[in-house]
Amino acid sequence: MKIKNSIKNSLFIRSFYLAKSNPNKIGLMILFDAMFLASLFAMSKLGTYFAQLLFVPQPSASLYMLIILTLIYYLIILIAYSFFKYCVLDFIKSLFGSTSFSFRRLDQFCVLNIMISAIFFAIMLVFNAILSGIKESFAPFIFVFLAVPYLLILYLTANISQSLFYQESSAKISVKKGLKIIFTNIKSYRETILIMILFALFFGLLFLGGGYLIRTLTSKNYSLYLALYSYSKKISIIIFEVALYVIILINRISFYSIANQGK
Repeated sequence: MKIKNSIKNSLFIRSFYLAKSNPNKIGLMILFDAMFLASLFAMSKLGTYFAQLLFVPQPSASLYMLIILTLIYYLIILIAYSFFKYCVLDFIKSLFGSTSFSFRRLDQFCVLNIMISAIFFAIMLVFNAILSGIKESFAPFIFVFLAVPYLLILYLTANISQSLFYQESSAKISVKKGLKIIFTNIKSYRETILIMILFALFFGLLFLGGGYLIRTLTSKNYSLYLALYSYSKKISIIIFEVALYVIILINRISFYSIANQGK
């Protein structure tokens, strides 16, 4: 009974029920995420087109042009991401109370995301320097050892800092408070991380079990094995991506709750 109550009152479950009770707002979040993905696809096509159009034959000149185009490309992506995430945060805020939407602070939100990107890009350069001095046989293990906490902290920092910002904190204060919550208040977000770990373990075991089952049932028919494996792989990827997106969607609400408590 105690375990059941703990699960029922957990942050993730409360966030899930909050999302479930507001299907229209969740639908708008999904729509804006889809629009962001569509814009990414369009920008990738345009980026490739302009890179070929503006390419300069001279090696030195083409290198500088490539760097400039890359910086501009990623800046445009960051601005697009900031725009859509800013709108999504308003939908999340509306789950907790009435809101009055305005683009008044969108430029500062872009600054916040540039700050977070710059901090973690600098850390990535340090990691790259460390890996370059390690033997190739050990490099993959060191990479995983560094990459997992790096990506986890980046994910937490971005979401908590953005939620704090949308609750009227400045860009600089949002990052400082976000990092403080991450390193001094693990209890507040450990459920969101545990859910992701359990998700990874569940789908890892599911895919391994599914692969073993297919091999067992089709051990005497190699062509059937290839056909089933191809279909199961596509279905598994779709299920994985949908489930991962649902968890990320629910976690956004959880992060906003965490920020709301820690502001």
